[in-house]
Amino acid sequence: MTPVRALTLTALFAVAAVSAPIRSWAEEPAIAEEPAILVAAAPTARGVDTTATLAQSARAAYESAWAQREAGDHAAAVTTTETSLAAIEHALEGDLDASRRRDLVELKSKMTALRDAAKHSLEEKEGAKKDSKDESKDAKGGSSKATSDDSSDPKVLNSPAIEELRPQMNADVLRHIQFFTGAGRSTFERWLKRSGRYMTLFREVLRKEGLPPDLVHLVFVESGFNVHAKSVSAAVGPWQFLRSTGRLFGLTVNQWVDERRDPEKSTVAAARYLKHLYAIFGDWPLALASYNAGEGTVLRAIKRQGTTNYWDLRLPKQTEEYVPAFMAVLTIAREPEKYGFNEVDFDDPMDFDELALKGTVDLRAVARLAECDYETLRELNPAVRGTAAPASDGVTVLRVPEGKAETVLAKLQSGETLPAIDLTVKHRVRRGETLQRIANQYHVDATALARDNRITKARPLRRGMVLTIRSRNRAPVEVASLEDNDPRRSTAYVPPRNIGVPAQLNGNSEAEGRQTVTVRRGETLASIAARTGATVEDIKRWNHLKTSAVRRGTRLKIRTGDATDVSAAEVAADSAQVASFSPPKPRRRGGASSMEVKSVVVVKPGETLGTIASRNGTTITRLKKANGLRSSMIRAGQRLRIPA
Repeated sequence: MTPVRALTLTALFAVAAVSAPIRSWAEEPAIAEEPAILVAAAPTARGVDTTATLAQSARAAYESAWAQREAGDHAAAVTTTETSLAAIEHALEGDLDASRRRDLVELKSKMTALRDAAKHSLEEKEGAKKDSKDESKDAKGGSSKATSDDSSDPKVLNSPAIEELRPQMNADVLRHIQFFTGAGRSTFERWLKRSGRYMTLFREVLRKEGLPPDLVHLVFVESGFNVHAKSVSAAVGPWQFLRSTGRLFGLTVNQWVDERRDPEKSTVAAARYLKHLYAIFGDWPLALASYNAGEGTVLRAIKRQGTTNYWDLRLPKQTEEYVPAFMAVLTIAREPEKYGFNEVDFDDPMDFDELALKGTVDLRAVARLAECDYETLRELNPAVRGTAAPASDGVTVLRVPEGKAETVLAKLQSGETLPAIDLTVKHRVRRGETLQRIANQYHVDATALARDNRITKARPLRRGMVLTIRSRNRAPVEVASLEDNDPRRSTAYVPPRNIGVPAQLNGNSEAEGRQTVTVRRGETLASIAARTGATVEDIKRWNHLKTSAVRRGTRLKIRTGDATDVSAAEVAADSAQVASFSPPKPRRRGGASSMEVKSVVVVKPGETLGTIASRNGTTITRLKKANGLRSSMIRAGQRLRIPA
């Protein structure tokens, strides 16, 4: 390194605004009267102290850049962050201990996120100016471009509108970016690694269903791309479907198969659910929040609080964290190298052939013919719960390793056989079902089904009765040929559902200038207002508070910058839209209330409803209502829903 070069780097920054308060990542820095300029000495071999100075200066520069961005000077914010990043990059090239390096890497990720947000705002601002000039030019001299030749094409006229997903950025999103690039880095790397196996498959299914492929990043937040994931509320699979919701959108769940774990079918169901939610809200942040909390919860919150902006709504804590986490994942996953994830060793894509066979199939027998491990076959067909895959409409479609379908077909043609399977299934009769309908569902003879379960005029079919259904396929399994128009060749293999839309809104979620703060010990609305630059009355109005008293742990919505000056016309238009619909009321299904469920517990020997209610902070009445119980009698091993 030449002396001139060394001098330039050493004098790159001079420490300024050291007295500026250092705040946590989740808090918004106050706007300084004079923008702080980051200056720090380059680290040397003995430069532990200079590295500490650089870290302190970087924090001051971060606050300065944030203030510049909030003040609308996006270009200055970009310059400040890029200057700081250059100094940090140079410092990271030196010989640092693990603690100093970790601090600088975290500062780099924070500064990178702020720089990208400022660049995005700058690009939007410049784009708006260009559009304004173009409109002015067109108004004076007419349109400068002729109408496209394909404007009257039926495909153009009848194609649904496509809305690309763009990350919305605010302090809450940046806080999640900091977590994923800092303390949660190892977890996020594990998610990224697993995503390599399913990412292409999921994106293709979403594209076929007419949805933005970037919705695939919701799986990071839901399950981390673990097809066997199961939550405390018994949601299962990569898209975390409850049993009832999975069935509602066409997924089969019984003793032998759980299609919530199937990577393709569960993605089809998730796509249709997301389309249903977008049809209600017309806004992706609100639709995603509803995927987490249910559309009824979000619609009722909109009605009570009078806004269709997700970032202004007070929702359950998990839902308030859900959309910012998705936006953070979307931001990082689009450009992982910017956040230090460029060396992740992604799993190999899920490559397979599909094999259609008549009747129920034993996976161990197929593995033998396919010359592959039984466990490999199980990994390719995670929806199969046991060793046998039951037929749907008389046909079983299995995934086998790529190139192995021809091997199986060749062996079957040469005289080898797959044994017939006698499959027994238990079915609990639901409201409105008939014996014939159940027989058709499982492709068995209704008369034989009645005889096996002793159903007669004297002992009729009753709701809640458990039927034993036996498969009587005695012939060896044969190859099934699927026509080109067979639904199992496309995403139509998941049965469609005609589900009514309870309301239709034109949501308008905008994250800019909005954040959520949590009240700390000893804080008041006045102290929170002082450190956020808001007023007590504004905070009370934004959070629908009647008094100034707040408890520790309360989450408050705070606005800054232009978000504090929303025009009266915009508020009136949004309020008018909210006032024009009636949110759905909670409904009972199958005797159990559809109230929100916090978790599911298993009754232990000796426990009563009273002890379970006391332990989970609820009442016996709410427990009985949530589980459709008519009495207080419960038994060991019984699963109970705990209401939120």
